[in-house]
Parts: sequence; C-alpha cells; structure tokens
Amino acid sequence: MEQPSRRQVISALYAGGGALLAGCTSGPKESNDTNETDTTTTGDGETTPSGTNQSVPDLPEDTTSDACPPFDGTEQVVCYEAVDPEEVPIVLVPDVQTVQPDQPSEFTLRNQSEQRFETNFYHWQLYKRVDGDWYYTAPQFWPEPLTPLESGDEHTWTVTIETGRVSDGDDIKRVEGTESLTITGLGGGHYAFGTDGWFATSSHKESIALASGFELNADPLQLVPTEAVTETEWDGDTLIARSTCGEPDGETDQRDTYILERIDDSTTDAEQIIIEQVVRNEQLRDAIALSKKHDASQVHLKEFSRSIPPFRLQDTRTYAFQGDRYRVTAIEGGSS
Repeated sequence: MEQPSRRQVISALYAGGGALLAGCTSGPKESNDTNETDTTTTGDGETTPSGTNQSVPDLPEDTTSDACPPFDGTEQVVCYEAVDPEEVPIVLVPDVQTVQPDQPSEFTLRNQSEQRFETNFYHWQLYKRVDGDWYYTAPQFWPEPLTPLESGDEHTWTVTIETGRVSDGDDIKRVEGTESLTITGLGGGHYAFGTDGWFATSSHKESIALASGFELNADPLQLVPTEAVTETEWDGDTLIARSTCGEPDGETDQRDTYILERIDDSTTDAEQIIIEQVVRNEQLRDAIALSKKHDASQVHLKEFSRSIPPFRLQDTRTYAFQGDRYRVTAIEGGSS
C-alpha cells in the first residue's frame, strides 16, 4: 500500500473515501491552522518565502537505504542508516534501532542547518516492510498546523508500542500527538518512523522526508474479531454477524451491511494489504477474521454507520490478504 500524501488522505476522508480508514471512531477534527509558509511582500506586490537571501542547505546525493520507505511525493528521503548524522543539515535520529514492547523509544528530528525547517509534528509516519514492500500503517488522522523547527533546534517523539491487546479483541485506539505516542496493533518485524517538511527558502513542493528504520521485537499479530461482534448466524452459505459498533441516528434502527466476499478471480486487480492495516479498519478486520474463523466465503456484517455512503465505501474494493482475495461492498440499512 503506497503512502498517501497529507492532502490525499485528508481529501479522501472528507469526501468519504479511504476504505481502509473506516471505523467506529469519529472523523478527523478540522484545524484552523494552515500549512502556509511565512511570506514577505516585494515591491511589485509578489510574495516570496521569508529568508530567500539564503540558499537551500545542501544534502548528499545518496541518502536512501532499504531501511527506509520511498515516501511518495517527496523530493528526497534522508534515511538515518544512509548518512552521517553529524554531517547532514536535517536528520531523524533514533535512540535505539531494536524496539522492545512497552519500552519507550525516542526519535529526534534535528535541524542542524542555518534555516528554519517547516514541518508538522502531528504528521509523524509509521511504515512496515513485508517481503521487500513498504506499507503505510499510521496515523489514520492528524491535525494540520505548521510547526516550524528553527535552526539549531530539535524535536523528539517518544514512542511506546503496546502488543497483545489487539490480538485479544481490543480495537485500535486513535493515536494523535506531537511528543508522546502509544501505538497498538503492531506485530514484530521491520518498521520505519519518519516525517517530512521543507526548508524555509524552498516550498512544500520540494519536501524532504526524514526517517529511521527499526526492528520491533514482538510476536506476530493475530487477526481476531473485535469485541463489538456480539452474535453470528448462518443464512445459507452467508455468515451474518451483528456488531455493537455505532449507534442509530434517530431516524432508523436498521443497521447498514458491510459485505465481504472471498473471490477466486486472480485477474482482478487487488490492493495488497498487511495485518497491521487490516486491524485499523474495524469492519474489514471483523469481516476477514470471521471469514477465516468460520471458513465463510461471504460475510455480512451489520452495524450502524453514520457516514454517507455507509462505511465510507463509495465503490467496490478488492483486497489481497494472506493468500486470499476479498471483494468489499456496502448497502444502507433497509436496502435490498
């Protein structure tokens, strides 16, 4: 799964897209802050970024590594494993590169240049590498203020990874913050923590990604339904499940239906996903977990969804997961 850009994810969420982002939680909060750079007005009325008397700090040509994802939409990726952290103008430095569950780990963004670095401390990014491919994992939502990092300053995210609870049926709690982050729903493997931004004399179109890879020393994640699934029954070959997720809107007490079908059509394009992504969508998680548990080729998950369309599913989605392919659709309560 490619990393969605900041604008792509927020636009998709407000438009009702982003099927992997659907869930019981409320939508993203709007922010009154903007990501505009500070500007100055010239004599001819045009605006230019402040500090344009300085040149953009030089970065080495080769700053990439297999330890970090490519970060689509950025001009350059500065991977900690590929550079001398004392010699580059901007770098993300980890305190450890093997992370243990329940033990805080720090990732520090250091601005060693003579310019301000425009960024958003809320928009940290977590990826996982599986079979050589990178998958964007978290966060699903984030505010969008501009949080500049001045020359010579640094900013630290303290990350604690909790394991076990999701494999017992707990849902994924929304993680939002700029300093202390507790993340659940991760199995062992290779990850990368990162962020992005741009120097004050350039623009957001010339953004730079900063990242550091790390190994998470944990057991694989187990896919089980959430505790919201309270009952199941068979209707012919279809497994019907009811969830307590969501509440009626006052106009109808009919649940919407999230439909998952296991398909054999290998010619259909399917989005490859990993378990760390699946558990971050409660409906997809419940439906696939029930399909595997009961060997059901079709699952109808019934629950209240306040989004339009239900579960933010505008179109049919097809996913590839652990050797199977699934088609996902939705119908409103009362529809046939």
